[in-house]
Amino acid sequence: MTEMLKRPARKRIELVATFALVVVTCYGPLWGSLPNNDTIRRRASKAISQDKLLASNTGSVMEPLKESDTPVYWHIPKSSGTSMKRYYGCMGLTAASETGIIDGHDKDETIQVWQRGNEKFPGLKLVNVDTSTREGIARAKKLGLAQSGLADIVFAPLPSYALTMFDPDHKARFFALFRHPIERAVSLFYYHQVAEWEKAGHVYRPELAGMTIEEWLLRQRRGGGDVKNFLMTIILNKNQFTSKDLEKAKEIIRTKFLVGLSSKMEESVDRFDTYFGWVDNEKRPLCQEEAIKSGFNKNPHPPVEKGSKTWNILADYLSYDLQLYDYIVQLYEEQGELFGATTVG
Repeated sequence: MTEMLKRPARKRIELVATFALVVVTCYGPLWGSLPNNDTIRRRASKAISQDKLLASNTGSVMEPLKESDTPVYWHIPKSSGTSMKRYYGCMGLTAASETGIIDGHDKDETIQVWQRGNEKFPGLKLVNVDTSTREGIARAKKLGLAQSGLADIVFAPLPSYALTMFDPDHKARFFALFRHPIERAVSLFYYHQVAEWEKAGHVYRPELAGMTIEEWLLRQRRGGGDVKNFLMTIILNKNQFTSKDLEKAKEIIRTKFLVGLSSKMEESVDRFDTYFGWVDNEKRPLCQEEAIKSGFNKNPHPPVEKGSKTWNILADYLSYDLQLYDYIVQLYEEQGELFGATTVG
């Protein structure tokens, strides 16, 4: 039975933080022929529209958080996103994600919060929307998700589409955990082979079990995929880059995104919680132990040796992402000097 719940008041810590919005339009092919003039004009128009949304629907870097703002977590595949969902669900935060429409809640005509739990995480609070797809985001926008104030946190793999749910009076605040691009790509390759529980969206690909990573990359290059310079592609909505593009991506990251590192996950989560005012949640120590320190959806696999043939091929494929990631690591340290974090004992 659906139970209407009120959103708990969030304590806001008015700290100046640095954010980076990830501008996403699709997970489509990452390789292709050069665009014609019409395509270039369409992309330019779309970029202008996205720039306007970025300016109007996200808090500026020098503004403190407001009660009307909503934290939006960019779920980058194989970068600890599942653990983050478990963690904030365990803490009792009301979440908007793909889970909100199960049990028939995609048919609800009004926006509301309902509870669903299990033995380990009883009473998960979910808004009855799906923020993982374009269609779901369009429905959430129609129902007024951002304006309702029901979600304490939104999980979105398509941030630029998620951005359309917000407005100048109800802004999105983006944050994410970033993982070393080569490690993420290798993890994704092995995860595709075993993820039987994720058959939707072609996540489960058992045919890869008989391939090497090199063969997989060649196959992606021929048919489009989700590896080559993934971060740059998502941020800039293009697949061919110059040094100027890299600088633009860095500026977006620097000005619009609170960054964390999966390699420093506990410290990153402390920083997120401090900024968003969740640091005093009484469930936090237990939830960190069960969801962050233990982790979820892990998939052990053979490592790729640095300097090996496979590593070097991946480094070539991910050359811009690697440069961007190096900058994110630097930015992570700079943001730490800005506001730091409280450590849970």
